[in-house]
Amino acid sequence: MEKKEQCLVITATITPSSNFVAQANPTERRGEYLEVLKYYTLNFSGDIYFAENSRYDFESDEAFKTLFKKENVYLLTCTPSTKYVKGKGFQEFEVLDTIVNRLNSKYNEFIKVSGRYLVTNFERLIKQHNHGIVIDRHQKKGIAITSFFKCEINFYQTFFKACYKEVDDSKGVFVEHVVYNKLKPVDKKKIDIFAVTPIYKGVSGSYGGSLNRHPLKVKLINIERMLLRMSGEKELKKEFK
Repeated sequence: MEKKEQCLVITATITPSSNFVAQANPTERRGEYLEVLKYYTLNFSGDIYFAENSRYDFESDEAFKTLFKKENVYLLTCTPSTKYVKGKGFQEFEVLDTIVNRLNSKYNEFIKVSGRYLVTNFERLIKQHNHGIVIDRHQKKGIAITSFFKCEINFYQTFFKACYKEVDDSKGVFVEHVVYNKLKPVDKKKIDIFAVTPIYKGVSGSYGGSLNRHPLKVKLINIERMLLRMSGEKELKKEFK
């Protein structure tokens, strides 16, 4: 069977077991995930995989069941992690490894969104062509923004498979650091930053604050992006908050 070009993977944990999440209320998280999934079903025509790892009872949730009846929306339930003390990034990429293995024979690339992050300019961002991965990296902090990126499956398998084993939030080793370091030796031709700044609507899973940015700051960051991409640089230099 010929592979499809891309799919969307939404990672979710409705009932978190990690010690390092800012929003732990399952009822509120459920509502946020539902809003996000509704949004992407309206703004993405390809296959959507909602990957959840807390054994939430979807059979008793009519709102979610309605969405999963759509022909391009699939629920993937994953076994809860046994290493929840390692933090949410460990668990998320542990799930992502499983999902990518399942999708390897079906798609060339995937778009990954952390489940409560609604990217309002999503449609524009996913049109950007990539030869490996499109992900925002920030040189000053030494991190890669793993909440939203676009990646070829073969690239993921080569550079990120099992990288979650290096993550330990309790020691300050976050998945954003690990992914950043994994990309250091990679050929720059295979990496790109987003041409425009992703605009998030939602609340950070790490610190609980709003993800909204001032429009002027977004314009300034976009100018930096344009200049960096013109010069062949693949990392943002300025502070991003």
